[in-house]
Amino acid sequence: MWQYYITLALGLLFLVIAIYSFRNTIAFLKKGDKATATVVDLHRYESEGEVFAPIFTFQTKDNQLITYELAEGSNPPAWIIGETTTVIYDPSDPSKVSLYSYFRVFIWTLVLLSIALPLIVIGGGYFIAEKFLL
Repeated sequence: MWQYYITLALGLLFLVIAIYSFRNTIAFLKKGDKATATVVDLHRYESEGEVFAPIFTFQTKDNQLITYELAEGSNPPAWIIGETTTVIYDPSDPSKVSLYSYFRVFIWTLVLLSIALPLIVIGGGYFIAEKFLL
């Protein structure tokens, strides 16, 4: 039975962290500025074969030119030179950049929730079943 306490506690811990991540993401979206970024180069590196990571440039509202390399790559390249996308950045620190898409912005919240919810269902379900079914 102690395993269910641990499972429920871990689920609740991951839920609290997911809520914290969600709040930080919403704060970033509220204060962030959007810009159009253009792929200017593909960084080629070796990682179990040849991988290509796009390098973007965009201009801030203060006319500062920022270069941003996506932390992930693929083979074949998912981006081509000259392709554009929307990014969101922190105006006080333009090096904090994220591609402006649902999955990329909310990735950590989604991952943490996908861990938290099953743990809560398993851990909490035991206690509900014990009370009403057993």
